[in-house]
Amino acid sequence: MNVTLKLPDDLCRQARHRAVDESKSLSTWIADLVAAKLRPAPNTQTLLQALGDESLADGNLELPDRRTASHRPLEFP
Repeated sequence: MNVTLKLPDDLCRQARHRAVDESKSLSTWIADLVAAKLRPAPNTQTLLQALGDESLADGNLELPDRRTASHRPLEFP
């Protein structure tokens, strides 16, 4: 797919030089950067995995609506 990007001249010049240093075209170099940013981090976990509670896996999590929740008094120790 062809995409048009507007970059400041100096930034484009720097990117083009970096691409040449890596023996790549500017398009390939930018595509590699985008692909790397979109790749999930190796240690990415879902919240359920991090919590380790599989009973929550049915997705039936109900959180209170903060706008209608009752007033909670401030208490200081």
